[in-house]
Amino acid sequence: MSGMDEKALVRDCLAGDELACKRLFDQYSPTMMSLCRRYATEQMEAEDCLQEGFIRVFKYLHTWKDEGQLGGWIRQIMVNVCLKQLADLKKLKLSSGYDEVIEVAVDPGPMHSMDYERLSELILTLPQGYRTVFNLSVIEGYSYTEIATMLDIKEVTCRSQLMKAKNFLANKIKTMYPEMSIKYAERLVR
Repeated sequence: MSGMDEKALVRDCLAGDELACKRLFDQYSPTMMSLCRRYATEQMEAEDCLQEGFIRVFKYLHTWKDEGQLGGWIRQIMVNVCLKQLADLKKLKLSSGYDEVIEVAVDPGPMHSMDYERLSELILTLPQGYRTVFNLSVIEGYSYTEIATMLDIKEVTCRSQLMKAKNFLANKIKTMYPEMSIKYAERLVR
């Protein structure tokens, strides 16, 4: 959707046009549901996050600045809703970050294709703390400092959780594809 179309859509939503609100929801809900599903443990939790997120989107739509993309603004709201839900449900458990993390290293081998859906399924198998930090860093692109602030943790904990998540995924991939080297599996999750 072009910037001009986004502005018109937001303007129509703010004017109370129900069809415009439905168009906004229909345009962004599939992507945002995927985002919510990456953070939530269960499908119903993801649906709750999506619903709460869009309630906030429509409540605060008047605050959107048209300098940035509407989808990015909505994404930020959804991430915040997901993190709040994890905190409210007390599902986000992060280790102290001082554990020794040993990075798995094996010689590179043949490349295998792994589709996005299978990798997404593997990400869902991560323990919640690993998965949250992995999503925020690798998928959403937040820095360690930003993640530490968002989760109220130390940066060292953030780094540790991310390294553990990557090692966990690399080992899962290696188990699924024994002929694949760990080095290549690590590249898939970085």
